[in-house]
Amino acid sequence: MISQRQSDPGQDENDADRLRRTTIPQVMSMELVSAFAGDREMTQRERTLICEHERNRGSAFYSEIFFAISHHYFAPEIAETLWNNVLTHKHIISERLGRNVRITVATLDYLSNITSELKAPTLISEAYISEIVNLSMRDRMTGLYNHSTCYELLELEFRSHRRYGTGVSLLLLDIDDFKLVNDRNGHQEGDRILIELANTLIEQIRDSDICCRFGGEEFVVILPLSDDPVVACEIAERIRTKVTGISCGRQRITVSVGVAVCDHATTSPHTLIEKADQALYKAKKSGKNRVVLGVVSSL
Repeated sequence: MISQRQSDPGQDENDADRLRRTTIPQVMSMELVSAFAGDREMTQRERTLICEHERNRGSAFYSEIFFAISHHYFAPEIAETLWNNVLTHKHIISERLGRNVRITVATLDYLSNITSELKAPTLISEAYISEIVNLSMRDRMTGLYNHSTCYELLELEFRSHRRYGTGVSLLLLDIDDFKLVNDRNGHQEGDRILIELANTLIEQIRDSDICCRFGGEEFVVILPLSDDPVVACEIAERIRTKVTGISCGRQRITVSVGVAVCDHATTSPHTLIEKADQALYKAKKSGKNRVVLGVVSSL
């Protein structure tokens, strides 16, 4: 792990002292750093400022960039390497989410969640808060909602069902023989298939439906305001059919789908997922590449 603090622990020098010694705040503004990182196209004046500042500041240049973003000091001897790592991280998550993730978000995410360099990240402007929240809710590879967010969203739909009687159904999908795909073709090819499947889900669902990556090769689709098992199974079948268009070499990709509909016997979101999981298990045992409707039995 990269060390954030390089000074003698006995010294009283703090981040503000280091900043006074190493940076010129009016030059290294957050706006300039953002442009330098590729958040937008740089103007000619900004290019000139950056070039002059990098030449004048030498090894302190990248330390000042990090201070402008996070208000934390990183020693010059490690700051440039760290900066390159952050830019790579920004590129990866931007590509996977299909949009440009700003350097502020990418830096705080990398330093907090990847390297644990920042135990208490500095609060940033309100303009970036929604982007950070959205990033924390999403699976980085597919851009779909992640496991924990899936439960939170399903909990909201379940409360609406209990209070107002609105319907909610659930599809639990699993890629058939996905381990063989990874073993034969490598994990990079497996990642491509996961991303293609995620895109297929988004294309086939209704505007009100919610797609999540539940974990590994499992995906969940929440169907709000839907208590009709026929409709739920039709959506699941449409997805299953479209997925067969995804291939890996000569191997056709298929999914098994378990469908569960919330009714009076459904006591919690976990119960609904369990019923979908049982239906998925039956689909697998029955030969895979099929849709099975689960029955929520009466208490």
